[in-house]
Amino acid sequence: MPFLDVSDLLSDPMFADAATVARATVTVDPLTGRTVEAMTETAISVVVTSDKGRNLQRNPEAAISTGSILMHSTFRFTEGGEGLDADIVTWNGRRYTVVTVDDYSRYGAGFTCATCRLLAPR
Repeated sequence: MPFLDVSDLLSDPMFADAATVARATVTVDPLTGRTVEAMTETAISVVVTSDKGRNLQRNPEAAISTGSILMHSTFRFTEGGEGLDADIVTWNGRRYTVVTVDDYSRYGAGFTCATCRLLAPR
């Protein structure tokens, strides 16, 4: 196991920023067969770093702005799964969806890194 513990940095105000995570649990109503979504929001502390930045894709139909960031936190993000949708993270006035989650708990208690893709570019 590595000797480096970065968990203190993840809450250090010199590095960390505030974000909100919206998590949707999805169940199937046995009477109607329709899905029912229950949303919960959680305020978290994250360290945000650049991934691919913002890119402009010029297509014949339209120009599309895309982008992604990395969010490091002790919060357990999810990219979706059984009964869960992918987390939606609001940070710096923009909404991102979690596409991958890496477990780096070897470098500190609960340390995860989520790759987040921009949902609605300005």
